[in-house]
Amino acid sequence: MAALLAVTSVSRGARGDEPAPAAAESSATESSANVEEARRLFMAGVALVKKTAWAEALAAFERSAALRPHPVTTFNVAACQRAMGQYARARQTFSLALQMDADAGGEALSGSIAAEIRGYIAEIDGLLAKAAIRLTPADTAIAIDGRPLQRLPDGDARPRLAAGLRSPGPGEPPPSGRFEVVLEPGVHVLTLSRPGYADRVVRRTFAPGSSSSLELDLDRLPATLRISANRARAAVSVDGIDVGVAPVELTRPAGTYHVVVRKQGFIPYETRVAVRPGEQARLNAALPEERPLLLERWWFWAAAGSVVTGAILVTYAATRPDPERPPLNGGGLDWVIEVK
Repeated sequence: MAALLAVTSVSRGARGDEPAPAAAESSATESSANVEEARRLFMAGVALVKKTAWAEALAAFERSAALRPHPVTTFNVAACQRAMGQYARARQTFSLALQMDADAGGEALSGSIAAEIRGYIAEIDGLLAKAAIRLTPADTAIAIDGRPLQRLPDGDARPRLAAGLRSPGPGEPPPSGRFEVVLEPGVHVLTLSRPGYADRVVRRTFAPGSSSSLELDLDRLPATLRISANRARAAVSVDGIDVGVAPVELTRPAGTYHVVVRKQGFIPYETRVAVRPGEQARLNAALPEERPLLLERWWFWAAAGSVVTGAILVTYAATRPDPERPPLNGGGLDWVIEVK
């Protein structure tokens, strides 16, 4: 009920009887139409608060503040957030109302409203849960309830971040691996991710005003080697160890590996491949057909034998001596006719 009275009490404005948005009508930079619409939305928000329709009232005050920002309207936004249990957002918005009042020279909010805001902030600080978190690896992206964390003024020893203040989106790495997160009491889902590591989802319940510690580690992902070849049943070895025939898929720690793919009658494929955690490396080994050397071919030796045989015959014919003529036989008369 205190929140209801707080909101309805400021509908008269900080220093007078008119709604706060109307106080800016003297500003030459604001259009009259915007001021009138902001006044209408402000009054609609007040009426909704009286009906305890906090969500609808919050929407009306937020639209009014967008048209005509004012510390009183901002205070009403924070009061609605507090009534809806959005303590982290309410604390941020209450602080914004005080800052806007300070920027205006401390004249926008009455002293009682400013004191009330400080009381609400102290109350919320007693309700919010705090968790000291250590991440490994330190640059792990973290999101809570599907939202990245918002940086707050740093504490004495570690960075401070708040959950639930930013728009939905992927997680982001924190300023350091050790930090404190401020979040509303209740059940929260923490999502952790980093390339090369297995994602992790943690569900925790935080009691109002509690302080706890969380050590959140990610497991390094292995690397995957997928080795195929353009020849069926080619043998694959990794770092000198036979691992099967292609295609083959291997899971190994991240690192550098010596891969050889062999098949009889084909030129081996050999390479070194470096893979990072979680990475998949694909190798397609091309094994060209192994062509025997000229001296290893059968037809070469057959032809060579023929050439050698022919060479021997030619050499013999060219180098043999002339045959000697046998002595002439004169027969019974011992006559020999010599033809010249």
